[in-house]
Amino acid sequence: MTRSEPDNPTKDLLHLGQDLAAVLRAACSRAGLDDADARLIHHYANVVCLLPAERVVARIARDGQVGRVQTALHLARWLTDVHGYPATAPLPSLEPVVVDDSTVVTFWAYYPQPPGVVSPDSAHLGRLVRRLHQLPTPPVNLPLPVWQPLRSLEALVTGPNGSAALSRGDQRWLLNRIDEVRRDLAALDWPLGFTTIHGDAWAGNLLWDTAATDVPVRLGDWDTACHGPREVDLIPSWHAAVRYGRGPQWAEAFALAYGYDLSAWDDGFPILFAMRDLVQLAGPLRRAADESTFAAAVQQRLDGIKAGDHSRWREF
Repeated sequence: MTRSEPDNPTKDLLHLGQDLAAVLRAACSRAGLDDADARLIHHYANVVCLLPAERVVARIARDGQVGRVQTALHLARWLTDVHGYPATAPLPSLEPVVVDDSTVVTFWAYYPQPPGVVSPDSAHLGRLVRRLHQLPTPPVNLPLPVWQPLRSLEALVTGPNGSAALSRGDQRWLLNRIDEVRRDLAALDWPLGFTTIHGDAWAGNLLWDTAATDVPVRLGDWDTACHGPREVDLIPSWHAAVRYGRGPQWAEAFALAYGYDLSAWDDGFPILFAMRDLVQLAGPLRRAADESTFAAAVQQRLDGIKAGDHSRWREF
């Protein structure tokens, strides 16, 4: 699921490599779906492919987190079916396909993005996040994990990705920094309270829904959803305003739509910004050992974090 086709151009499936192509083929066979002419939409934290014959999107997760992926699918189904919330919708009655111990594939509705139309913005995001945060707690048969800040980054730094892409000195520095930020977060008194949060609520996870008559935008990528402080879903828009050059108006539009100005929280805002800086290392770190573009991004971001500056970062 992508922001738009221009930002993430569709590619030939062969670019996935034979192993991922085989994974997709096996999963589609077990799900009873046709993978003919499958095309790559996005390859970052997950591999996302379009199945043109079915007009369905397949998401391939290869980090061994089968339980997390299952929770994301069931949560999205609860949001859409029970509450009419505009989450990206999983295919009805089709459960995740576990291909092996580390690989799981889920299937979702496809939302083609209209050509030549700008992507949804921070105001769209603010309204959807506010609506999410107003929903009741999910039922007991849909238990959400408790928010554990920077767990994914820690696993990457200490695992094969970190060993291949980072010097030992950078690994030690990052692990120490993760511990510092976690201690700072644990000391905060969260003014907005706790609820179901998306966990990675940035505008890149928004999609136009051209078939909708009421809410034309959907929020996708529910893999990090959990029970946690509402403020976690607010910091990405302020971070994007600085690190990705969106500018103050981007954050202001989000604040107006959501109804709360996170930057006015003197105790918590700098800590959340530091946390989001670290979170944004995880994506490029997953592929830094294999592609120079991602390796350069990791180094740029890490250098900026170490320097304590607020320089602009490159996007993908």
